[in-house]
Amino acid sequence: MHVITLLVAVLVNALLMSLALVVSVGIRARSGLQAWQFMLLGQAAGFGLLIGATLTLPRLLATLGVMALSASASAMVLTACRFLGLPVPRRALLAAPLALGLVHAFVFWHQGLSTAVTNLVIGVQILWASWLLLRGAGRLRWRWLCGVASAANALLILGRAALVLGWPETYPRFIAPHPLNFASLMLLNASLVLGTMGFLLAHRDEAEQALVRLASLDPLTGLLNRREWMQRAARALGASGASEGDTVLLMLDLDHFKCINDERGHPVGDEVLKIAGEVLRGELRASDLVGRYGGEEFCLLLRHCEPGAFGRLDARLHMALTKRCEASLGFAVDFSAGAVRVQPGETLAAAIKRADDQLYRAKHAGRGRTLCTDGVL
Repeated sequence: MHVITLLVAVLVNALLMSLALVVSVGIRARSGLQAWQFMLLGQAAGFGLLIGATLTLPRLLATLGVMALSASASAMVLTACRFLGLPVPRRALLAAPLALGLVHAFVFWHQGLSTAVTNLVIGVQILWASWLLLRGAGRLRWRWLCGVASAANALLILGRAALVLGWPETYPRFIAPHPLNFASLMLLNASLVLGTMGFLLAHRDEAEQALVRLASLDPLTGLLNRREWMQRAARALGASGASEGDTVLLMLDLDHFKCINDERGHPVGDEVLKIAGEVLRGELRASDLVGRYGGEEFCLLLRHCEPGAFGRLDARLHMALTKRCEASLGFAVDFSAGAVRVQPGETLAAAIKRADDQLYRAKHAGRGRTLCTDGVL
């Protein structure tokens, strides 16, 4: 009866934690916490069915129970994939519980074989999730917490499989009051609690990163917003001081953008801004800083930019924006720009003022061009 009590405790614990997740943080569709909730519900369903199998319909309920536990282990892998941003191996996750159910039903009356197969499959699934979490975990506490708890649980389950295959006479029955059964259920209960704590930490980290992105990125273009770009550009200039004169500041303004909004509507104008953001991200290097300065205006800080390289980049930007807008929207869009080479000791504000003066000249010279101070090209 003590083992049954522990089984009921696992079932109740899983249900309560699943309910607590919904109440405390809510569950978004296709989120990591949603997958972990499926894991908890699978544990509850699996052990509920196994308890029922001791009372009636043993073959049917036991087979459904091990399928639910295997599906729960698949949900653990799914949780790890979603939190880590990894591709989800859907076929493998679905195949494992289905294949285990078929094999278990077929060999059910051979207790040793059915037990070994069940523990082997579920143990490998949980070990897979643990490997995903611990590989490259670095200093992320939640990955260590979830990964180590999963690994300990997986190794004990695989140990049960080895025991029933190697020393079947010593292997205890499922509900026997044996130290191995007590240890397994107590460790399982602990791993459920630790896993839930770990993935709640991961959820908190995700929320914090989302807040950082909202605070630093322009929601329409995905580029840095003005405040963030100014801060990063100032730090970049402060670190190098533009002492070698190899940094170019470019201010870019989309031509006739107000006419696009007035004649074609603001949704089309938004699409133009999105395309401009995609073009800038696609053509620039990782070391370059690009941000939406305001409205239809963008600022670029180009490090280690030689005159010839700048000329080629400028030509690519004009061509790419025109072609992308023609292909996606049916009309061409170009830009006017002003570029300056940041002088040693020059402040960001002074460089922006000089670039803005060049942009003003480009607009009044007919638009669709980039004007520069001496030394940029």
